[in-house]
Amino acid sequence: MNCTLKKSPENSHTGSLIEVSKEIMSKEKVRIDEIRLIDHQLAIGVYPDMTKHD
Repeated sequence: MNCTLKKSPENSHTGSLIEVSKEIMSKEKVRIDEIRLIDHQLAIGVYPDMTKHD
């Protein structure tokens, strides 16, 4: 999970660190899926259904 505040395809420090980790894991045949949370609409908060609250 990439929790940067910069939307794709903008470069971020978090993305740069993830790239280093991805290279190491790829060498070990680990499958990697990177998700940049800022690129998705996520309902956050403490109510049971945050899609009804702003």
